[in-house]
Amino acid sequence: MGDRLRREFAPGRDILIYVGTTNAEMTELPEHRSRLISAVAIEPKQILETRKIVPPEVWANSYAAWGDRWPHSMAVLDAADMVGPPYPHAREVTPVAYRSFSDVANRGSIVEALGDERSAVMALPVRRITLNLREDVRAYLKLRASFDPNVEKAVRQEAFRMAERVTDRVKRGGEVGVKINPLRAAPNLSDLVALFLQKWKEQVGLCALCSSKMVAGGTNKMLQPSADRIDSTNGAYDNGNVWITHLACNLAKNAHGLPDFEDWIAVIRGADLSVSD
Repeated sequence: MGDRLRREFAPGRDILIYVGTTNAEMTELPEHRSRLISAVAIEPKQILETRKIVPPEVWANSYAAWGDRWPHSMAVLDAADMVGPPYPHAREVTPVAYRSFSDVANRGSIVEALGDERSAVMALPVRRITLNLREDVRAYLKLRASFDPNVEKAVRQEAFRMAERVTDRVKRGGEVGVKINPLRAAPNLSDLVALFLQKWKEQVGLCALCSSKMVAGGTNKMLQPSADRIDSTNGAYDNGNVWITHLACNLAKNAHGLPDFEDWIAVIRGADLSVSD
């Protein structure tokens, strides 16, 4: 379902409608069963950990009942509740779309309301919900608005992935900031993404350690772009202390040191580093 939404959902055009099931365990309130309950507009390109974006007690209750069934979520940008009870009956407003849920391929997934059914849904009265968007969602929206349209999509996605990983490392270190200090420090998420896009452009898509091409959007983890601090004793991820490398190169340099890494690269490229008596 996530893959389909990332592929087909168009922000500004599409909305998602939550429909109550007929299952009393899945849909506890009788007035919600088989009814259109609420509507949300999402950002399908931003995937978040569910446990980090819902209140702790909500996650605890969900986990107790269902386990880690919904580990990831998409950012909700706007939301509304249908006016009720009684809430609009799915069989009356969207009979064709609702019946299609019975198809095996659609169970636990989404179906599309088309033509008159889409118009009927869009005409339903709703109550707008005021959302308090998470900081990283707001930063993502700000960043998306500033993207250079000429930057390859896969590169943008890699930059955002690296920024999220750096932000997570900084949080685990116990302090977030832009100053240089013994702990890892970094700008905010949107500034980090902009920094990595700038570094990618400056490096012409080449690894800063081995000078070979990096692969954006690939499946080989060793070739995956990785944000690397030039001076590992300096905890700051900033313009003067970060470059982008292959993940394999980053791990090798960190494990064995830059001199040994450079010797290894030289041997791979055919250099003779043998020591004669």
